[in-house]
Amino acid sequence: MTVQRRGGGSSSAYRLRRSSPTGPANATVVLAGPGTVSGYDGEGRDDLLLASLTRHLVAGGAQVLQCDMPARRTDVPSEKADEVARAERLTHLLRANAHLASGPVSLLGFSLGGHAALRLLGSTQSRLVDRAVLVGTVVDQETFINAPITSLDLVYGSCDLIGYRAADAPADELPPITCSPDVYGKWCASRLICRHEPAVRIHLLKGLGHTLHPCVAGPVMDPVPFLATLTGAQVVPRRPKPHRSSAPSRPHG
Repeated sequence: MTVQRRGGGSSSAYRLRRSSPTGPANATVVLAGPGTVSGYDGEGRDDLLLASLTRHLVAGGAQVLQCDMPARRTDVPSEKADEVARAERLTHLLRANAHLASGPVSLLGFSLGGHAALRLLGSTQSRLVDRAVLVGTVVDQETFINAPITSLDLVYGSCDLIGYRAADAPADELPPITCSPDVYGKWCASRLICRHEPAVRIHLLKGLGHTLHPCVAGPVMDPVPFLATLTGAQVVPRRPKPHRSSAPSRPHG
């Protein structure tokens, strides 16, 4: 079941959506997409991944909360204002559905959505959140986590490389040092200052890129079931329907 609502004032209205299973929800997931995603019903590659993840979570018994995000140019780096705007909408989304929260509440953010989730986790508005899953989110400075979360999972595609160069290097100079997530992932984890003591884990998904799309030839893992597991949503196998015999009935007499 999908329920849509409106948020924001008349001049800045945006949609909120709650996708829920037919029965009681066993988990609640607040989903924040990357900067390439603004509306939750887009048709881009990242939009389709989020739609697949939403269907999988709902099939596993979780309810998924989403909202439209401010549109931005994707050919320029994100700025602090982008993070703040998205964090404000996530805060409103969580507040608007607080009375419906069921099971563990997880924040699942991709890239810019992960940075927005970090801002929310550092605020006093994050008391409802139990878990956080950040995908492709590079933590480049010390970040305070105020939320009483029990786990924080950093997920990176193994092909998601980042480069560093000297501060005074020309803008068009190629980065002289390139690091893979098995290196910078540890740096990111070390920069998280948590008020509570969650289990912080780093996961590398082989053959996948920044927002977990395939980057190599040949088969790679589907990230959707793995991400669902980190949120606490578990797919419950359906019971097979009883087989009815096709034997002819006995004649009466």
